Amino acid sequence: MEPNEDRVHLAHNNMFLKTFSDPENVRVFLNIALPEPLREAIDLTEMEIEFTSYISDRLKGAGSDIVVKTAIKTEEQGRSPADIYILMEHKSYQDDKSLIQVLKYMYLEWQKDVDQKKPLRVIIPLIFYHGEKNWKVPRSFVDNFSVSDTLKKFLLNFSYVFFDTKDWDFMAVANQELKNNVFLLTALVLMKNASNDNMEIVQEILKFWHEKGFTTEKEKITAFLVYISEIRDIKLDTLKKILEESKIEGGEFMPSLAQRLRDEGKEHWMKQGIEIGEARAERRGLEKIARKLLLMGMDIEKIADATGLTKEEIDQLYPTTH
Repeated sequence: MEPNEDRVHLAHNNMFLKTFSDPENVRVFLNIALPEPLREAIDLTEMEIEFTSYISDRLKGAGSDIVVKTAIKTEEQGRSPADIYILMEHKSYQDDKSLIQVLKYMYLEWQKDVDQKKPLRVIIPLIFYHGEKNWKVPRSFVDNFSVSDTLKKFLLNFSYVFFDTKDWDFMAVANQELKNNVFLLTALVLMKNASNDNMEIVQEILKFWHEKGFTTEKEKITAFLVYISEIRDIKLDTLKKILEESKIEGGEFMPSLAQRLRDEGKEHWMKQGIEIGEARAERRGLEKIARKLLLMGMDIEKIADATGLTKEEIDQLYPTTH
């Protein structure tokens, strides 16, 4: 992945997590995203937001995830614990990793319930997607298997709620409540139009901020300007001009915006440096193992299978083993 592309992924992740760390934003969003039977069954009056650590190294960069701790309404018990696991996917292509990640979350949480001798909690997966291409991942896990329907009855299965910003109409009457939540509406519209280079949508957002009296929210506006700048690669001078054309004092935001971009840039490149260092350390470790196996007389093909190094790379280690 190119550094610039990686920065864009990081910007999407940051915006997603900032938006969905607010319980009110989550409540309004779920009222839009969940199908009616789930909206009626789930109690959204009380909820807790948790950030998870279930994205493994192999899945990093594919998305972000959070958990909404809420409850199912039941006649017998009143409220029964439930998790709404929200995974954001923003890749330009899809594979089954997202469903494996959902499955991993389910398994680990249910294992906790078993260990604590509690009933298994209800877990509802929700995938939030704002990529450019059509989503082609099966809606049911069992459909990943190319077997007959008779066999599928005996395989593990689950389905997920799917929210695709591409198919979402923010002007729909059903979204009336959303129009009173300026931050959430702005975030969703920007993510929906992330791949659109047309600046008209940004100008419409600035107009909307004026209508709602949002232009005094300096910290929140700065967060959005950072996101816009990162995903559209807009120069600060251009962004300042757009603000001022919309009668927002651009000079007021530029110092804090520039500092935020510098800080996030430093964090990004520090992370890149750490990952590169770890990769190099891992590489040195594999080479060390390969040298020892060569000295023991092991066949090069077997060493390649064991270490993941190519035959050519292992050949180059010969001189250092004598």
